[in-house]
Amino acid sequence: MGVCEGGGSVLVKYPSYSEVQEIRSELKEVGYQHWLHDDLFIWQWWILLLAAILPWIIWGYLIKKEHRLHVFAFATSIGIVSSILDVIGADLLLWEYPTKLFPMIPPLFPADLTVIPVTFSLAYYYGKKWRVYILYIFIVAFLFSYVIEPFCVWIQIYKSTNFPHWLSFIGFTLLSLLVRWFLERILPIRER
Repeated sequence: MGVCEGGGSVLVKYPSYSEVQEIRSELKEVGYQHWLHDDLFIWQWWILLLAAILPWIIWGYLIKKEHRLHVFAFATSIGIVSSILDVIGADLLLWEYPTKLFPMIPPLFPADLTVIPVTFSLAYYYGKKWRVYILYIFIVAFLFSYVIEPFCVWIQIYKSTNFPHWLSFIGFTLLSLLVRWFLERILPIRER
């Protein structure tokens, strides 16, 4: 119950769980229809499809077999955290995705589970010393924040509604540093 001016009380009705589920069901159907009629098979959709597959093929050629377990653990960790943060950010309406590969979450599957983990795992693979790794991370975080994100805005697969590029840069940098620090504490020492 709420309070109105003058001290009287007002009955405030909040939506029930079933009402929220009904709205979510309607939103799911509207989102699916939008994806089916506006996103599926347009040129941006094909870019997203390539972005979901091609980086892992390149990764397989660049990472030596004996190093793949460590590097894949790093990529998987980055992918999981990226997906979680992406869902949170999209849910809070900090950013949105006008074009999607799939009509469901995670919102930008090709970035969260492919492009970001593969690119940062290559920095991890080639930056075996912390000093070199930090330099690579700054370069990659800068490219993602100030080149790739604006490009994705330009081709209409990403739109930032309230999230500046410098926050992306800080987020990419901190995430990569924390994941490496964490993995070095739980995995056996990797070969140089």
